[in-house]
Amino acid sequence: MLLPCLLSPALADSPVDNPMFGEKQNQFGLYAGGSTGTGAVSRMGSTLQVQEDLGVVELQYAQPSTFFRLPARSSIHVAQIVGQDKTQVVFGLMQEFLLVPNFERFYAGLGLGIYIKERSTDGRVDSAFTFGEKLFLGYRFDNDYSMELYWRHFSNGDITPVNKAYNFVGLGLIKNF
Repeated sequence: MLLPCLLSPALADSPVDNPMFGEKQNQFGLYAGGSTGTGAVSRMGSTLQVQEDLGVVELQYAQPSTFFRLPARSSIHVAQIVGQDKTQVVFGLMQEFLLVPNFERFYAGLGLGIYIKERSTDGRVDSAFTFGEKLFLGYRFDNDYSMELYWRHFSNGDITPVNKAYNFVGLGLIKNF
């Protein structure tokens, strides 16, 4: 019973319709969010109760792609993490794919990426190299505009002793062209 569900994306017809882009082939996104607290993904239950004065503003450029024949987007990001008298610039690449390809105009997906952040020690993530994960739920208004609710995590995967991570929840406004 599970096998047909796992194989159905691999058996899909080509080409793949990408609900994130409509009929367009490029995308700019502006995202803004607030911190949910420190901690790794496995500790998210307790971090939702922590109040922090951290925010993130992020610009994204993306093009449609596929990930094992699922609709996807390949994207370049630059983000500014601000707050607590500290700032961090983060630059990276991400592959985002849809878990729920299209339900009317709604879509949901997961993104995985690699990032370089400023090396300055901030007591949170003590390395320049970081990983990023993103869960998102989007709604495409028409072929030109979409909005996404997202959860974002930056961490170094414990490659250094200091890895308190960054976790954000926010909204994104997207322009397809």
